[in-house]
Amino acid sequence: MAPRPTDVHQFANNRLQTYLTMHVEFAGMGRVIGPPFDLIFGPGDTVQPDVMVMLQEHLDRITRKGISGAPDLVVEIASPSTATFDRGDKLHAYERAGVPEYWIADPYAHTVEVLALTGGSTGRKGCSRDELYCRRPLLPSFRCRSKNSSGEKEECRCTSRA
Repeated sequence: MAPRPTDVHQFANNRLQTYLTMHVEFAGMGRVIGPPFDLIFGPGDTVQPDVMVMLQEHLDRITRKGISGAPDLVVEIASPSTATFDRGDKLHAYERAGVPEYWIADPYAHTVEVLALTGGSTGRKGCSRDELYCRRPLLPSFRCRSKNSSGEKEECRCTSRA
């Protein structure tokens, strides 16, 4: 069993899920789903991402047991204990499953890495400093400011390794 997420992880997860819900669900674009909800790749191959986005045209993939097939977006909140796994095994699993977009948000480094599946390989995109305003194929108009738990603005740097 994995250790419980930290408060930093939970605050970051809650903020991203809330912002995505406002942007996706309130606009009628689809659904935003958080844990605990399974992403089922196949028999015995199941994960629980921190946040998943399903656009309207793929809502039929949501079942009572979980999501069967690739979500349109998966977000993982990285922590010191999961960063290697998020950028290794999980990245490769999402890539194999055909997830078109994968974000790795690191609340400790105040970064968001945006990875877009293009032509069978994952390309890394970037964003500006102070806002989560990345070049994202899936949600091009999505942006939110990074703030810490006391509401103070923090720096949000996104890596770009295209």
